Amino acid sequence: MKDKDQKSHLDALRRAQKESLWAKTADEALRLFATSLEGLHREEVKARAASFGPNEILLPQGRSGFAIFCQQFRSPLIVILLGAGIITWVLKEWGETVTIFAAVVVNTALGFMQERKAETALLVVQSYVRTRTRIRRDRSEQERDAAVLVPGDLIRITRGDRIPADGRIVMANNLEVDESVLTGESLPIVKRSVACALDTPLAERISMVMAGTLVVRGFADVMVSATGNSTEFGKIAALLHIVHEAPTPLQRAVTRFSLFFGGILLTLTLFLFLGGIRVGYDVQEMFLIVVAVAVSAVPEGLPVALTMVLAVGVERLAEKRGIVRRLGAAETLGVVDVILTDKTGTLTQARMELVAIFPRSGEEDAGIKTLLASALLHTDVVIENPEDIPDQWRITGKGIEEALVRGAAARGVLLPRVKSVYTIQGQIPFESTRKFSVVGFRWEGKNFCSIFGAPEAIISRAELGEQERKNLLMKADSLARSGQRVLALGVKEIYGEEKSLTLFDAEDGFMWYGFIGVRDPLRPSVRAALQGITKRGVLVVMVTGDHQGTAEAIAREVGILRSSEEVMNADVLNTIPQEQLQKSLERWRVFARVTPAQKLLLVRAYQRAGKVVAVTGDGVNDAPALEAADVGIAIGSGTDVAKQAADLVVLDDDFGTIVRAIEEGRRILANMRKVITYLLSDSFDEVLLVGGALVTGLPLPLTALQILFVNFFSDSLPALALAFERNHRDLEYYKLEERHALFDRTVKTLVWGVGVVTSFLLFVIYALLLYVGFPEMLARSFIFASFATYTLLFAFSVRDLRNSIFTYNPLGNRWLTGGVCFGLMLTAAAIYVPFLQKLLGTVALPPVWVVMVVVVGFVNLGIAECAKWWCRRNPAK
Repeated sequence: MKDKDQKSHLDALRRAQKESLWAKTADEALRLFATSLEGLHREEVKARAASFGPNEILLPQGRSGFAIFCQQFRSPLIVILLGAGIITWVLKEWGETVTIFAAVVVNTALGFMQERKAETALLVVQSYVRTRTRIRRDRSEQERDAAVLVPGDLIRITRGDRIPADGRIVMANNLEVDESVLTGESLPIVKRSVACALDTPLAERISMVMAGTLVVRGFADVMVSATGNSTEFGKIAALLHIVHEAPTPLQRAVTRFSLFFGGILLTLTLFLFLGGIRVGYDVQEMFLIVVAVAVSAVPEGLPVALTMVLAVGVERLAEKRGIVRRLGAAETLGVVDVILTDKTGTLTQARMELVAIFPRSGEEDAGIKTLLASALLHTDVVIENPEDIPDQWRITGKGIEEALVRGAAARGVLLPRVKSVYTIQGQIPFESTRKFSVVGFRWEGKNFCSIFGAPEAIISRAELGEQERKNLLMKADSLARSGQRVLALGVKEIYGEEKSLTLFDAEDGFMWYGFIGVRDPLRPSVRAALQGITKRGVLVVMVTGDHQGTAEAIAREVGILRSSEEVMNADVLNTIPQEQLQKSLERWRVFARVTPAQKLLLVRAYQRAGKVVAVTGDGVNDAPALEAADVGIAIGSGTDVAKQAADLVVLDDDFGTIVRAIEEGRRILANMRKVITYLLSDSFDEVLLVGGALVTGLPLPLTALQILFVNFFSDSLPALALAFERNHRDLEYYKLEERHALFDRTVKTLVWGVGVVTSFLLFVIYALLLYVGFPEMLARSFIFASFATYTLLFAFSVRDLRNSIFTYNPLGNRWLTGGVCFGLMLTAAAIYVPFLQKLLGTVALPPVWVVMVVVVGFVNLGIAECAKWWCRRNPAK
């Protein structure tokens, strides 16, 4: 073939891939792809392989590890810390330098590990569809690696195969495919070669098969229509690649704070520098003083303390069977507004179970066993270990049939025994057009025929009165609307000589035997868990690929849905403009028949509406939404793809763990607020004290080394100890708008209000001591001891940012108590140990002065408690 003709031929194939093959006949599809039932020729395969590439999910070049590492330094707080670290290094303040750079290293390492997560998820998707398959080429069939497939290849798929590429069915024999991994549909889909309507949604295209799905029954010949990145699986991988994680609420809050803090600090230090020059300080000396004060004011312990809070929260979550894969997600759980939950495998157990048996009236116990025994004859499962007790049976086959076998065994009707009593003489498999299967069997010397399948098909062939027929159809409809898959059974005796079974035998004359209901059962804790989540002010919305009727039934059962008007189908979702969808999100509680791309669209719509979104899921189809959500939550028994894309993995498959995770997230946020309040309350104290002295021309009340000593030794341990607070009382008080504010009104009041008042109080005391003639060294030692002491005692008030210290045990956190005691001992050592006196420029305080230090500490505690009282009396509106 000439190059020009070859290019034209391949262009035609690419156009064929864009055709609606599900709406074409098998012959039309073969013609479009220029192939036949004999398979492609070797030369044609080479040309197509060169053009379309291997049947693999090829991923774009990701970011290098070095690039991800460099991006960790974009945080303004990290930049401020780095600047402070360089300055302390120049000033040879080694202790402060080590602390600052340790904080930078810890946070950089954590950020680096978080951002490598998406790359791992993509690699898992890539490996999920690797398999071997049977290919027909040049009139012969051979088993090859699925990577060699090209569009137009003919492949044979059989029971147990994971389908290697998207394709159009050419011939199917009782083919059923489990597509739950892609669509969320909990039941296997019956596949046929017939054309579908042009507007048929993805999950209902019975003439197509998709890569990554599983054949559970029958076999088929399939023409490959798409390979690699062009498959539905490949499109999910592409969605994963384009998803970029947004900063968490904590990261956004810390960024805003860092910019604000940096601006305020720069402004204050500039005023200090100019003020010092004005009152006569040497320029170089004043520069060193201002730099030391500015560095001391930087809360270098804040990143380490916040990381400690997160680490403790993550450990507590692990104890509750929740594994956090991304540290920042732990705090985000505390501000979640809406949870978009999958149905199959998340709310339900992703397995079928026999839940209802309705034999014909008047035959309860005997009728149940007869009904079950007759239904078992229609199953096509394999019990690998029939000699073991039924609870330990390993069964392969359709989910519905396995549920029937296990449910019957639990009621004393065992499949091996049934098949030894009843002799099967013929079978006609289930076919979706007639909606039932047929079995001919012999029992006690008589021949029988039974039909098993859709209620309307069985009822129409049973000998029933008109009213009885209507009642049974109403009963079947009621069971179906409750989320059950309803099956019916009819049996009749066949008279005359034994003969081959035909569909003519299944026309009419059957005795009605009853209904059987199977369903994918709810996880045991789901209903109570959803109530707990809703109680905490979090909206729960079901987003599933399953049928609308099934989704609605489950949503009603678990309490998500109140009205059918709150359900939206995927075809309606496609017609709504983004702006209108965003405005109407509050109306909807269930989205049914959604594709992975639509699920991702919904996540982004909620985020654009200002919501913090969590997504729960277990399948490959959930991975893009899990990755894009503020918090992705995967079920432990779900696919590796989902778990790699998630931030939190629920190991015990217990939805109640999500409730506990939300509580822990709020506990983490509460502890972060405490750490921030504690560390920031004295950051500006130092600047204001020094600034006041410079403005009034007084000697400096604190030396740079004394400030560094308080920050490095006094603050650190209590701040870390606050990470261990349990917060049983203050998890629920934050209103919705306050949950999103890390620096809420209470934190701001305690930081700015208490800090300014206490600084002013200390400065007045310092000025009075100098005014009445006390030595400068003694006055400075008193201010240093008071500053360190009130900072330490303030930690007891910070244990609960809302309630009075008199309503809880201030010594209840042993780590905090120990940290405060250790800090007080270090402060005493700084005042009374000779070498520390010389180092820090302190002198021993007389006993009465020590009493005054304690009084100042408790006065500061009283000021903090007054601020908390004011916040309680004047709640945020």
